[in-house]
Amino acid sequence: MKRRGLGFSLVELMVAITLGTLLTGAVIAVFVGSRSAYQSTSGVGALSNSGRFALNLIGETARSAGNFACDSGIPPTGSANTSVTLLAGNALGDTFTTAVTGFEANGTGNPLGVITLPAAPVVGAAGNWNPNIAPAVFTGAVPAGPVPVQGTDVLVLRSSVAGVTPVYVTTDVAIGATTIAVTSPAANALTAGQYAAISDCTKSVSFQIAGVAAGSPAAVDVAGGSLPLEFSTGALVAPLNTTVYYIGIGSDGDGALWRLEQVNGSAFTAEELVPDVEDMQVLYGIDTTGQGSATEYVTADLIGINSVLSLQVAVLAASSTGATPVPAAAITYNLLGNKITAPLDTRLRKMFYATISLRSAVD
Repeated sequence: MKRRGLGFSLVELMVAITLGTLLTGAVIAVFVGSRSAYQSTSGVGALSNSGRFALNLIGETARSAGNFACDSGIPPTGSANTSVTLLAGNALGDTFTTAVTGFEANGTGNPLGVITLPAAPVVGAAGNWNPNIAPAVFTGAVPAGPVPVQGTDVLVLRSSVAGVTPVYVTTDVAIGATTIAVTSPAANALTAGQYAAISDCTKSVSFQIAGVAAGSPAAVDVAGGSLPLEFSTGALVAPLNTTVYYIGIGSDGDGALWRLEQVNGSAFTAEELVPDVEDMQVLYGIDTTGQGSATEYVTADLIGINSVLSLQVAVLAASSTGATPVPAAAITYNLLGNKITAPLDTRLRKMFYATISLRSAVD
């Protein structure tokens, strides 16, 4: 009697292959779905963090803008350093007579702009902003920063250096003085090359420090000129700082929020703060009626001689690639009236907006 051969029949083998294929397909579908959900969720999280961090950082600096030594909201009414040359011919560093200034990107503002973001950010050049700003301001920082991206605004904020306690004048200061006697400053609070302000909360003067002689009292020497106003004992002296926020190209090749900070004389330091921020638009609240509150929001080129009381800031943040399928049509975002059209890609995007009041303007 013949024995039947061991193994699977052809029908059994085909059924097994079919079931295995279906099971493998189901596992792959679950994996792909989970991966897509993870990328979308992480993209939304990164997007929210980028926008929130960007506005928080700008807001923290902007709220303190205009605090010149005694937080009076009165910018320096004079300067002892009229011969000091502005860095690369731009009003970024030692122009402390205004707390807030900016540079409006061409194609935005008034009339409201229509901008299409390229797939890769494109850096600007001289003539791309109003007032004009030279790229050398940014590349000359130490370490060098990137030039701002086309179609994005540049925001400049000035105030006393945060976290530094002012010193007090110990002897009346006469007009024409080149040395100021003050209480002993904390270590590195006042150093040669820094800009500083002397203020009695009714008037103030900005100057550059030539040197500081330790002692009790200490002596602060004025560089490049003399004080054009007099101050009584008890006036405050504090170091000043200029901070510039703008959108440049980040380390990953995409747009990012950058900060230039002037900590000593004409030297600026550049720092990448928040990655994947593609655009920033700024409006400046000014008082046109003398009521002490912002009655109109204008672009940087229209501020004129008005003092800025508040800011409206909008940023466009993006996720990493792969967070969403490519949309059927390009999506347009409204940043303070400007229509910003995003490229067709797999990034999620969201506009973040804040109105920021200057503390010195509401004291």
